[in-house]
Amino acid sequence: MKIGEYLISKGKLTESQLKDALFVQSISEKRLGEILIENGYISDSDVADYLAYYSGREFFNELNTPYLFIDKNKNEELGFSFLYEIPAIVVSKENITYIICSEITASLSEKMAFDENLKKFKIGFSTKRKIYEALNQIFINKTLFSEKEILDEAIEIALLKGSPNLRIKRSEDFYMIIMDTELSQENIRVLSLESGRRIINIIAGHCQVTLKKGQGLDAKFIFNSNFYKGVRVNIRVAFLPISSKLDKESTLFEAVLRIHGLNKVFDFKYIGFTNDKVELLKKPYIHPQGLIVSTGPTGSGKTTTFYAMLKLLSQKKSTIMTIEDPVEIELRESNITQMNISEDFGYSEAVRIMLRSEPDIMMIGEIRDDITAKYTLIAAETGHLVLTTLHANSSLSIFGRFQSLKTDLNQLFSVLKFVTAQRLYNPLCQECKKIISFSKLPSLYRYALEENLRFIKLTLSKTNICREFLDLKDISGFDSVYVRGEKNCDKCGGTGYVKRKPIIEIAEFNDTVKERIYADVESLLNPLSLEEILINLSNFESLKIQSFRKLFNGEIDPITYFNLSN
Repeated sequence: MKIGEYLISKGKLTESQLKDALFVQSISEKRLGEILIENGYISDSDVADYLAYYSGREFFNELNTPYLFIDKNKNEELGFSFLYEIPAIVVSKENITYIICSEITASLSEKMAFDENLKKFKIGFSTKRKIYEALNQIFINKTLFSEKEILDEAIEIALLKGSPNLRIKRSEDFYMIIMDTELSQENIRVLSLESGRRIINIIAGHCQVTLKKGQGLDAKFIFNSNFYKGVRVNIRVAFLPISSKLDKESTLFEAVLRIHGLNKVFDFKYIGFTNDKVELLKKPYIHPQGLIVSTGPTGSGKTTTFYAMLKLLSQKKSTIMTIEDPVEIELRESNITQMNISEDFGYSEAVRIMLRSEPDIMMIGEIRDDITAKYTLIAAETGHLVLTTLHANSSLSIFGRFQSLKTDLNQLFSVLKFVTAQRLYNPLCQECKKIISFSKLPSLYRYALEENLRFIKLTLSKTNICREFLDLKDISGFDSVYVRGEKNCDKCGGTGYVKRKPIIEIAEFNDTVKERIYADVESLLNPLSLEEILINLSNFESLKIQSFRKLFNGEIDPITYFNLSN
């Protein structure tokens, strides 16, 4: 029975109301239940009641009742971030444990498909509002700390644990302070809506900015760490305007705090690169000039890798200068000068000044505009070795990005030495990982993996290199995958994953590759054609191929694979 018919049978809705709502649905992308609630015809409880009826599950009209037991430990075991995302809460009734949700989301279905611990729970339904109210009673911190003390404590915890990001994230009627960790995210505090607002305003005050309704903002401030005995830490803040169905008249903000300044510089081996990748990353040491470009999302380890390269290059006792916004890692080598740009002193001005200083090696934190791109190429053409980053989806898509910055591709290609694309991932714990049949994967994953395998086979079949995937006639040869294991594993602490590692694709434009491409310069704008040339002439391995091998060998799970390969 459809929701309209069900609600009419219950006397909750009239035929004319349903007809009106169906018309609105035909000209919008909203679901019928949303339209009925927005028009005031029914309540959110009526929709949750229908979902329970339709799926044959129990409906919980109230969660704060004597016959239900909400165990804080069980909820904390699943993790507040997980429960918030769905949203859901764990309750017990007559020795039966339920996960109560407002709808069965793709996220919940996915987690239940991979996590055996979740399969022992029954599913129940309630409204989103009542679930959040119950979560608030469990998790919202009720201590008497001031908001400034809470913020300072969160930043100190992030520094202590080496976290790159703090997130002040808003939900329907509360805020969370979440810290990015090597394995996932860790919830530091849950706050009332009022406390969260005040913390956002405190951060804006530190940045000396005014937040305006509906406008995002990028700012920064200096944090003096007590734990690190007064060390000054650069914090860059992105303020994000958000809204909620509960407060349509106002727009609130979330904030992401990116922390710079206490990172350590390690060598390539310590960072986690394989031997073959280390040898490639060391090659810039022998290049006196040219351009090296790194691509990848924020927080993928690009800067860490570049600093390891600078540490190696500093052994040549060459003059090295860097410009960043802000300086992420302090380098102690005497032959390295670091410039921090600001609103009044941008990348393009800094590059011009740097050129007049005549360094041997330059690191330009990011190419953001055509002027910076122009002077970066001039530097690479005039005897400097230049390292820089660029926002692009892969190492082979940089040519289209440079073209959009009005760059002469022939000029770019003539100085280019290497392009890298980097990601970070969490390997499965080898002690507790478990194998599941490919057929038990959610259909979305099965179809996507089948498509990816066909693509990889097609790509490699055009090269003169044999790969193990070519032996797989079809996906039936790939009949199982590994997923995270049980929560009682001592080695991984019950996370199912071990320490984060980098994965990197390195496109080396050596003389042989360049000679081949000069015969067909148009191939620079065709990533598939370019990949074929690089595979044949420089042993190039894309992120997609590397991550598929890791999936095939049981090093990562399907979720991690898709995060790495797309």
